[in-house]
Amino acid sequence: MSLLRAAVIGTGFVGPFHVDAIRRGGYAEVVAIAGSDRERTRARAAALGVAHATTDVGALLADPAIDVVHVCTPNRTHVELATAALEAGKHLVLEKPVALDAGSARGLVDLAARRARHAAVALTYRGYPMVRRARELIAAGEVGELRLVHGGYIQDWLANPTDYNWRLEPDTGGASRAVADIGSHWFDIAEYMTGRRIEAVFADLATFLPRRSRPVGGAALAFGAASGPTEDVEVHSEDAATILVRFEGGARGAAVISQVSPGRKNGLSLEIAGSRTTLDWDQEDGERLTIRGRAESRILTRGAEDGPGAGPGIPSLPAGHPEGWAEALRDLLRPFYAAVASGARPPADPAVAPYPTLAAGARGVAFVEAVLASARTESWVPIPG
Repeated sequence: MSLLRAAVIGTGFVGPFHVDAIRRGGYAEVVAIAGSDRERTRARAAALGVAHATTDVGALLADPAIDVVHVCTPNRTHVELATAALEAGKHLVLEKPVALDAGSARGLVDLAARRARHAAVALTYRGYPMVRRARELIAAGEVGELRLVHGGYIQDWLANPTDYNWRLEPDTGGASRAVADIGSHWFDIAEYMTGRRIEAVFADLATFLPRRSRPVGGAALAFGAASGPTEDVEVHSEDAATILVRFEGGARGAAVISQVSPGRKNGLSLEIAGSRTTLDWDQEDGERLTIRGRAESRILTRGAEDGPGAGPGIPSLPAGHPEGWAEALRDLLRPFYAAVASGARPPADPAVAPYPTLAAGARGVAFVEAVLASARTESWVPIPG
């Protein structure tokens, strides 16, 4: 099998993990990295062993030898870069949020369909084996009639006024921060696990740190405090959110979203209660899935049957050897690359796609917009579509 050729645009936090996931997936080689800063891009390419580094995205997209482009850049650039990649005939992997507004997100969905390109969104938590197992159990009737879904996504990396990142700036990150950045993952996993759409939300947003210290010159930090000279700036996006949700079919739910809770690093969790049993999963102990019943409870752990199965690339580790986020991204992308390598057209119905499509990303943008509207109006707001 000849390898596909992939390029990654973005040299920040998540780009290198895409490089790793592509390589370990076994379907493609990474032939180029693009970034906005020449020296940083060259250094990142050298560190990752990628032969070509460039700041000329136009030339990269014009290269007919490149099959797939990953867009791993700040939020405001997603639509422009994704559009250019699709127009150039490339298959696409796009970080979320796919756009800063629902109209632009729908435009990307339509463009990918017109260009007949496979286009995936990096909704990484779908790649966890026990998330997929929970989805299968719920679909098979394990929990019975769905009643309540609750949990949250709680972090601490912006807990101090000296913590700063481009996500705090609306022009770059968008009007929402905590909800768009991590709340959208909770929303996606809640819908993915249950197989039910969330129809409406009632949200309350809070900015506990209305002023922060920004590095002079606007340097963007990732998961760290500002160093060197700083300036005091006003913050307009939310640090945290509490969100009530209503599912199709009548189930109810609630989520707590926070980037300012000391000691909580990446606490994505869901508890799904039905008429028979309750399932709960916590990303920080992601290889376990608990099934709770009135008479007894049991813990399921990742087994051989939960791996990606036969195919190219690095296999899953045997049970008992912990896997995590990086492997989830690898396994999320594997079916996308398999589909591209097969030459098959993208499925017309995103519900049957073996990977999260741009339609799933557009759902996330619609969720964020509904949350913002609910917080403004202090009312229930439906999620379109």
